[in-house]
Amino acid sequence: MADLQWNADLDGCQVGAVSVRRVAELENIPFAASDIYADQSEDIIRGLKDIFGARHIDPKSLALLLSFHSFVVRSGGRTILVDACVGNHKARPTRPAWHLRDGAFLADLAAAGVAPEDVDVVLCTHLHADHVGWNTKLENGAWKPTFPNAEYLFAEKEYAHWKQQFDANPTEPLNYGSFEDSVLPVVAAGQATMVAGDHRVESGIYLEPAYGHTPGNVLVHLEGGGDHAILSGDVIHHLVQLAHPDWSTNFCFDGDQSRRTRIGLLESYAGTKTLLLPAHFQAPEYGRIQRDGKQFRIER
Repeated sequence: MADLQWNADLDGCQVGAVSVRRVAELENIPFAASDIYADQSEDIIRGLKDIFGARHIDPKSLALLLSFHSFVVRSGGRTILVDACVGNHKARPTRPAWHLRDGAFLADLAAAGVAPEDVDVVLCTHLHADHVGWNTKLENGAWKPTFPNAEYLFAEKEYAHWKQQFDANPTEPLNYGSFEDSVLPVVAAGQATMVAGDHRVESGIYLEPAYGHTPGNVLVHLEGGGDHAILSGDVIHHLVQLAHPDWSTNFCFDGDQSRRTRIGLLESYAGTKTLLLPAHFQAPEYGRIQRDGKQFRIER
């Protein structure tokens, strides 16, 4: 059996009988390294730019370049959308790339053969704004679930944390306002199911707790035919964390726990055939983890 590999031409892969395809909403979005990582320095990032290349670090500004994408998983006749990106018409004034977008994500989903009515499950690895945006769309002035036939799976621990925060201060925009416009309308529509962090979606597709980035963050495992892939969400954001796995982001709820989770993931699967599919790596950097001294790298 050949090693499981990401097919750059298809922007996807096959995990046994399960197919995975990436659908990007935004790519090449620059972030100053200092906006993401407190431990970074300009000298460190400059040293990494030649290692990771201009696809991932802007050679002039040294900005880190990120992608915002969903993964479409097809299994046994069902279609599962993992993470729902930023969304259209969402007010995110402090994030210009996200603010009041009118993008082509649904058209790009259609080009991948997926209409909103075709989606059976929407699965959010966590409930940050850039993972829930397309949960809803604006319809006659109200936020309605984008995928009318889908069951939306939220980790119970994750939802409970943000609901508590929202209830404590409902007039303050939570997660840039996304909890109110992209999560609560799904719950109100009766389409949300709260699940355990180790929930089994179906045979060969299951969750694993990966706490730290958020209180209820999860990994999504895909298995079949001897193959294994992990949709790792925001456990790791950018390739610089392969060189510096101890760096947690400024967005992490618990930086120490996030660090332990990330290093544990990398150490557990380094040298194996498991394919790592993070939520923000620019294509085509999806592959197997290899140890490189005290650091790690992706092998394609």
